[in-house]
Amino acid sequence: MSEGYEIGKKIKAIREEKRLSQSAVVEKLIEHDVNMSRETLSKIENNNRSISAVELKAISDVLGVDISDFFHEDESEDIVTFFRKRNFSQNTLEEISKLQDMVKVFLDHEKIYKGEQE
Repeated sequence: MSEGYEIGKKIKAIREEKRLSQSAVVEKLIEHDVNMSRETLSKIENNNRSISAVELKAISDVLGVDISDFFHEDESEDIVTFFRKRNFSQNTLEEISKLQDMVKVFLDHEKIYKGEQE
């Protein structure tokens, strides 16, 4: 799969998780100085049209996610993304991020201890 396909697929998934219609997203994009039709958004979500950096930034703002969320290969391993999608507060997300970083360090140390270092 191409990365463009993944971005469109992720835009659609996040939009649906937030229970926003394509029309609602398009209306909110106008507030970010991006004029896009509902049909254009549909084409982006279905990999029939590429997306510009400006459009992607505006969509990430409208959906309330970090632009980097569209580029993660395996979001299921990212606890912060899991909680962000469920609209937890910024303070909670920061604490979860710290906890996630501590767990990653612990797992790296465990791999080193067991001689599994890459």
